[in-house]
Amino acid sequence: MLEVLRMQTWVDSHWFQRLLEIIPGLSVWAVIIFPFAFAYPFPLMVAYFILIFNLYWFLKAFNIARHLLNGLYHMKYNMHTNWYERCKAVSGDLPGSRSKLKEDYKKNAKNVFQKIRYRDLKKEIEELENLDDKEYLVKKLDDILHLAVIPTYKESFQILDETLEYILKSNYPSKKIMIVVTGEERDEKNFKKISKQLEGKYHGKFRNLIFYVHKDKAGEVKGKGSNIASAGKKVMKFITQEGIDPENILVTTLDADHVVHREYFSRLTYKYITDPDRDRKTYQPVALLFNNIWDAPAPNRVAAIASSFWIIVESMRPYRLRTFASHTQSLKTLLVTDFWSTQTIVEDGHQYFRTYFAFNGNIEMVPLLVPIYQDCLLDKTLWKTFKSQYLQRRRWAWGASDFPYVVKNFLKHPEIPKREKFIQTFRQYISHLSWASSSLLLATAWVPLLFNKVFMNSVIAHNVTSYSSNLALTAWIGVFFSVWTYLFLLPKKPKKYSHFRYVGMVVQWIFTPIVAIILSSLPSIDAQTRLMFGKYLEFFITPKIRKSKIEIS
Repeated sequence: MLEVLRMQTWVDSHWFQRLLEIIPGLSVWAVIIFPFAFAYPFPLMVAYFILIFNLYWFLKAFNIARHLLNGLYHMKYNMHTNWYERCKAVSGDLPGSRSKLKEDYKKNAKNVFQKIRYRDLKKEIEELENLDDKEYLVKKLDDILHLAVIPTYKESFQILDETLEYILKSNYPSKKIMIVVTGEERDEKNFKKISKQLEGKYHGKFRNLIFYVHKDKAGEVKGKGSNIASAGKKVMKFITQEGIDPENILVTTLDADHVVHREYFSRLTYKYITDPDRDRKTYQPVALLFNNIWDAPAPNRVAAIASSFWIIVESMRPYRLRTFASHTQSLKTLLVTDFWSTQTIVEDGHQYFRTYFAFNGNIEMVPLLVPIYQDCLLDKTLWKTFKSQYLQRRRWAWGASDFPYVVKNFLKHPEIPKREKFIQTFRQYISHLSWASSSLLLATAWVPLLFNKVFMNSVIAHNVTSYSSNLALTAWIGVFFSVWTYLFLLPKKPKKYSHFRYVGMVVQWIFTPIVAIILSSLPSIDAQTRLMFGKYLEFFITPKIRKSKIEIS
């Protein structure tokens, strides 16, 4: 007992916290400096490092392309399936509907792209078969309510109006959807004005439309997490008064600019009601940052597409998937985690680990492979747009601050297997290390070798530059593949643009190397360096400006 108390003391100590905060940034700088520090005294070691690193990313690019293609067709299938009808079928609302549903899955599996689809459809069939003679495990469709929590700060009526408009267009009864729009006290005048406009337009169209004002509290980090956590606790009082079972409410966090696909709530409901272990699941849509995509500058478009593609790829690897931006948990699950964190500016990704430790590691991410559309960043001027993009990515990269939280909590949870602890910690650590350093290493790692004239005359030096160039050239095949995928997902072109606009949508890919460094690696290095020196970031509120009305299918 004494040893446990001693361990608890040093695990929670300030010096241990600071040590863990230093590790991510120190690792990044060690990797970046390595080629420059060792190129002259140990050129051969650096040369082999460059070759192996380039080869690793070359092979990884093909693996990413494979997952992207697979994810694309899964999304296509899910986006064009009537999931509300499937909910009614599996819930037993239609006679003989469950067996008919299984036959329908099998029929679809024989269609075009069957090899790609069949794994997903086979899983759906197996899930249905596991429920045979276990109807009591399936939630009744009529019992399920959805709660969308939408935080806002200085957003315009137009932004929030389109968010609510597309929720209303969902293939799910709006009278079974509760909306909570929660503003900030420091923007109360603007919020009350917009609330009246929204109330006037959407009164009576949802089950409930509720407006809250969040007041800053001492000890809380100013930002989205504190706002939605406060709103969640307030609405819980209302739900208790209504006598609704928390297990029957699915809570989705939506930023003010998020636009749901019409099948989102139905697909989510289907996965939830058919899962006996539903309260240990977190449901993650695909974030497509395609709002504003036709209006934004080319570098911002490339950055948005890269992020969207990465979420698709990670959705095909659920063991790696983490909560990002919009995500859904049952209210019953949120009560265990005490809603969302009020202590971080990256409450979305942090929620994965809070849930993980609240359930002693016994949780699972469920990729829905249905999109929620988000804004491709656009600000008032070109310079402000680039600057805001950098600051947004830096805030995302602050997820590296979860490393101390993960390590400390693993030390406090002896019941979690050591192998699981290592894998989870390594993935969290390596993802941010890779984010910060990979683009720079691919672009510049070979440069230090130029300063060693003796080595540059060797055969291995010639091979390093030759192989690196050839691998980089071959990597453009992946870029062309990405162009095709991107054009397939691209929302409808606004009428104000001519067809010539498509040329810019293709030519923009020449900015890929620059964007990868300036709008991806550098913000991550910035965030981790600040964490290393204890310079903690404040929440950056991404500007939300639109020039065109959102049009999604």
